[in-house]
Amino acid sequence: MENFEKIFVDGVYVIAVNLNRSTINDAYAFREIVEEEFKSGHTKLVFDLSKCNTIDSTFFGVIIMALGRVNDIGEKLKVVEPANAKESIFKLTNTLDLFDIYRTREAAIQSFESGSQPKS
Repeated sequence: MENFEKIFVDGVYVIAVNLNRSTINDAYAFREIVEEEFKSGHTKLVFDLSKCNTIDSTFFGVIIMALGRVNDIGEKLKVVEPANAKESIFKLTNTLDLFDIYRTREAAIQSFESGSQPKS
């Protein structure tokens, strides 16, 4: 299994992070993948972090960068919650409200079509 997997579903680009620990060692490759999507004009993005138990600050910085780019063009970045959601960096940095966070990839993808709200 690759560390990062790009999946196109119903006009939405999902970047699945298949890492237990997402660290500085992986952040550069992740940033390159995200930049490729932006350069290709893809703005409906889902980051599937469901396999991540740990996300370090450098990797999180790439997610924040993508959030800013997506917000600038009027879209919302959808995130599938990390495996260890209760102790995730999103909670620790009090940034949960900045993202549309979903429990499943399918819910995140469907939210683009239906306009549904993220989990509470």
